[in-house]
Amino acid sequence: MKNDLAIYDHHAADWWDPCSRFSASLHALNRVRLEEVRGVVGDRYAGFVVDLGCGGGLLSEPLARAGATVVGVDISGGSVRAASAHGADCPHLHYLRGDATRPPLPDACADLVVCADVVEHIPDWESLVATAARVAKPGARFYVNTINRTWFARVVTVWLGEGLGYVPRGTHDHRMFVAPKSLAAAGDRHGWSFDGATGQRVMPLRTLFGRRLALAATTSLSATYSAWFTRR
Repeated sequence: MKNDLAIYDHHAADWWDPCSRFSASLHALNRVRLEEVRGVVGDRYAGFVVDLGCGGGLLSEPLARAGATVVGVDISGGSVRAASAHGADCPHLHYLRGDATRPPLPDACADLVVCADVVEHIPDWESLVATAARVAKPGARFYVNTINRTWFARVVTVWLGEGLGYVPRGTHDHRMFVAPKSLAAAGDRHGWSFDGATGQRVMPLRTLFGRRLALAATTSLSATYSAWFTRR
């Protein structure tokens, strides 16, 4: 199977185990994402954050513990339960099970919307961009991390990442990857101003010896990349 979303329920108990074959590479990539988000909003952030497709809460929980009020939404019941259990002691952290393209949230409520590892899994991914625009306040920021629609991204994420077991087999369908220019154009159609993008590169030796994908920031967008937008 490709783009097998059942993986996230099957491995829900492993979300917060950094040594799990399922989540080890996710934790490594999440460290890069957190650095990117904190580089824009700061280490202490008191805004209202909506995490669309939050999974096990790897982004939601650190942001909530840094001072934000966070609502995470995900369609995977197992993932939402795992996220809720792990963050149960965090009073400003809330999770909802639901479709990230139709979250039960009011218009113009969020100061920051984050969306990591989601765009490449939704056939009508532009609806996610539109939803982010709906829940964002004017001037709010939107952070997206996804996979570029290139042959190199297919090699890195599917052939190597899944083939060598760093990512569960069946996680991705390369035909659903989204190019930065397509994401930027969709953002413009839904009231977002594109602020730019940065990429992530694989560090081969650390990946091989650490038995998980090790990534670092790069100017190349040829594989995975992060994009920032501002709500008009």
